[in-house]
Amino acid sequence: MRIENSQGTVITSLSDWAKLYDSPQTSHQWKEHRSAYSAAEFLMNRNGGATIQSRVSDAFGKSIEFERAIPEYEVRFDEFGRGRVHDIGIFGNTEAGESAFIGIEAKVDESFGMTVHDAYLKAKAKQISGVSTNAPQRIEELLAMHFTKPDISMFDIRYQLLYATAGTLAAGADISFLYIIVFKTVLYNEAIGAENFKDYIQFMSKVGARPVKLSNKEVHCHELSFQGKQLICLHECIEF
Repeated sequence: MRIENSQGTVITSLSDWAKLYDSPQTSHQWKEHRSAYSAAEFLMNRNGGATIQSRVSDAFGKSIEFERAIPEYEVRFDEFGRGRVHDIGIFGNTEAGESAFIGIEAKVDESFGMTVHDAYLKAKAKQISGVSTNAPQRIEELLAMHFTKPDISMFDIRYQLLYATAGTLAAGADISFLYIIVFKTVLYNEAIGAENFKDYIQFMSKVGARPVKLSNKEVHCHELSFQGKQLICLHECIEF
């Protein structure tokens, strides 16, 4: 599998990967034992591509061959602002010629961000104070996309997961995967990690995702259907 940046330049080492975070706005993301660094090390030095390939093929029930991976891969899912930035976007194909996209969300014990409730109120407060923002409309459209029967409890889910699913399907592949990998590094906090997993399971339950049993019981799999499309979601903790 070829690993490249968004301009198509091949990434062959951790130092190459680190260049993606050499700006004042992104340098804080490149820390050893944290998510971005761990994802890079996993793919570059720990045969992570084979692990990911095995998991998605198991979940899909057919072999999927990977062609290329792009760190910090952005997918636009609406006309508002920046799109969903996947920690790694992986492209592949099945033997039958179906295209596949795997959006990797890497974590150590970082949360899934604000709840939809807090994100929405923060955005509305900006509007009321005269700040131009499309965030409220974006959130409303994402909620309508995920919930055919709106319920006030939908505001309790984590906003990052709400747009991560939309931003995975928007890649336009025949088969779509959102794969959350939690790296248990020396900085991993078990209590925080447990809360994050609880948030993930709550999200899957709220949006009506169907649990799927895999051969590896350590991998949690759900199948989500909305707007006539299918999304396979995976969650796995990996000792690092």
